Amino acid sequence: MSEADSTTGPFDDVRELALRPSAFDADASQKVYDALLGMGREGDFGRLGDGAAWLSGWQRRYPPRLEKPTLAIFAGSHGISQNGVTLSSIDSTREKVDALREGRAPLSAISTQVEANIRVFELALDKPTKNIAKEAAMTEKECAATIAYGFEALEGEPDLIALGVVGAGIGTAAAAVACALYGGSSDYWVRPGPQVPSEMNQQRMDIVNEALRTHRGHLSDPLEALRCLGGRELAACVGTIIAARQQGIPILIDGFATTIAAGIVHALNPEGIDHVRAAHVTRRPAHEAALERLGMTPMAEFEFNTGGGMGSAAAIGLLRTACAPFLGQPQK
Repeated sequence: MSEADSTTGPFDDVRELALRPSAFDADASQKVYDALLGMGREGDFGRLGDGAAWLSGWQRRYPPRLEKPTLAIFAGSHGISQNGVTLSSIDSTREKVDALREGRAPLSAISTQVEANIRVFELALDKPTKNIAKEAAMTEKECAATIAYGFEALEGEPDLIALGVVGAGIGTAAAAVACALYGGSSDYWVRPGPQVPSEMNQQRMDIVNEALRTHRGHLSDPLEALRCLGGRELAACVGTIIAARQQGIPILIDGFATTIAAGIVHALNPEGIDHVRAAHVTRRPAHEAALERLGMTPMAEFEFNTGGGMGSAAAIGLLRTACAPFLGQPQK
């Protein structure tokens, strides 16, 4: 091993992969618009047409098609879940994971309806990340390894990956990362949906503020912000997003947390999320604010309170509709 190699840190490979160029097939994308123009007037297909063109460009083929979409759900647990910041618990997360794996969850039925392969990735639920108000959530080695684990969602060569996360404390951790990425006060990024009690909302802000003080000086680097403030589910989503771009696989992000995961990749490389689309926007004001920072327009507004994969799964159905005008056309 050379002296240069000996100084390589766990995050160096992540940065290199995030910065590596990846090709968008502009010709395939334009063929979609040209074909749609032959089916009606310009703009008749609206966001569905844009979605079909985006799919075709990143799948690097014409016409666009969905044959093997995957809904990847990452389940994590956080030490701060014991601090009154969540309506969920590790036990309830485990119940959700079991229901998804056994096909009993509503999301399982939706995935079946849109013909998506649902895969659930359990990220050491019985070993929560550290309490971010006191210490870093993960070591650099652990965070880098979890990013690499996110590559597992690409197994089977899906032609679309829709992301979702479940777990107690995820939203608060994501809010802390948002503060590091974009600045602003904790109350701006903690802003929850309408179902969260005001006392719990205050506790979330207190935890975020304490975490930002604890890790001051380590948050200008997006991967360090993820390591110190985030969680395994965010790290895994970051890995999926980075790896999918290299393999020409479009990505759908779901709620606030997956949007912040995309924000981490964007902070590493502004072109690193060109293959990512927002499936929807939840009723959580901070989610809309995060999408604005990324310049993303959601495909739909379902008015869900939170993410959890529901919006991603529903958006697969929308993209199937977007591909429908091309059914029967020869593949090129």
